[in-house]
Amino acid sequence: MAVLADEKWVENTGRLMARRFRYTAQEARWLGLVRILNQEVGLSLSRASELADEALRHPRVVGSVIVGRAAGSAAISIDLGRYYSTYAAALSAALELGGARRRGRPRRAAPQRNRMLDRAAEYGVDLDLLREGLRLAPGERLQQLDDNAAFIRAMRPVRRSSRSSRHDPS
Repeated sequence: MAVLADEKWVENTGRLMARRFRYTAQEARWLGLVRILNQEVGLSLSRASELADEALRHPRVVGSVIVGRAAGSAAISIDLGRYYSTYAAALSAALELGGARRRGRPRRAAPQRNRMLDRAAEYGVDLDLLREGLRLAPGERLQQLDDNAAFIRAMRPVRRSSRSSRHDPS
């Protein structure tokens, strides 16, 4: 977001330039200038990256810089003061707003999830048993359920017969 481009553009640019981005503020400043030179001026990514390197080597106090002088015929003037101001606003928005919205449900905060697990344990839920069950493959879980159901069915006639013998006066 600080680059003023979508995430897909950043990923594709890294792939095309064979670079792994670490997503630092300095790298975002460079990539933002590369994006401007590529998309707004129409330069190739490789040429845009060379000119961005050249422009960002100048001290921040310089107003405008001229980059890409090719035999004196043409050059590009970049107003670094304006670019740094635009970049600072975009970086601030990215840090404050946290980037683009992601698809799907929002993730729950870990502390809330931990509190819910603590409450379940206090209530008497055996969390280790649940975790152990989740480690099983789905087929193993079904087999375990079938075994438990068979055990319960086997125990029911015993309970009925023991009850009936206690209450039978004869």
